[in-house]
Amino acid sequence: MKKNILKKGFTLVELLIAMSVFMIFMIVVSNSYIDIIRAQKSANETRLIYTELREFVDLVNNEMREGEIDYFCYDTDLNNEPADRGRCGDTTKFTVDTGNNLRTISKDGLRSSMIAFISAEDSEEGGKICQQKYVLAESGGWVKDGNSEEDCEELAFKNLKVNNLYFEILPQKNPNIFEKGDLSNQIQPMVRMYLDVGSKVKNVHFDLKFQTSFTSRNN
Repeated sequence: MKKNILKKGFTLVELLIAMSVFMIFMIVVSNSYIDIIRAQKSANETRLIYTELREFVDLVNNEMREGEIDYFCYDTDLNNEPADRGRCGDTTKFTVDTGNNLRTISKDGLRSSMIAFISAEDSEEGGKICQQKYVLAESGGWVKDGNSEEDCEELAFKNLKVNNLYFEILPQKNPNIFEKGDLSNQIQPMVRMYLDVGSKVKNVHFDLKFQTSFTSRNN
């Protein structure tokens, strides 16, 4: 007596259900993978922003560590002494009372530097930070250090957006020059830097406002 052998298989409905479950699973996995890639890319771009920010802070710190506040540029009316503008920069663009610039001079008095902020409120790229260095020539006058024809050479940031930069010089007068009996100005020279930065990179949210201080070590 022969036994009937039943061949079992999948019905069309079962195949459709299985394919649907598989497709849903692949969509979930793909979306999760894309989210991970986006998060990793955003983290890398944020890291680059922090790197540029740290490099700028280190630049200001090195200027203060290797030199001192150039009180001559803050105390002197350069409009009446045009011969000294070469050391202190173009006063028509970077006035000493706005707090948008930091002027330092080396310990030996042979090199000078100016770091300045140029605001651009209507620009999506933010403002600009520039630096100009000067050296004391053998003739006794100050000349620009380098071949740049610009009044102030821009520091290029690929990812960092600078919304605002402000320098506060303390004390406001040279502590080495004081009247007899007046000790109100005798404090360690210090620069407070206020910085407001963001991101130039689209789809990367970065907003940071902070302040830090630098002291001159040779005063």
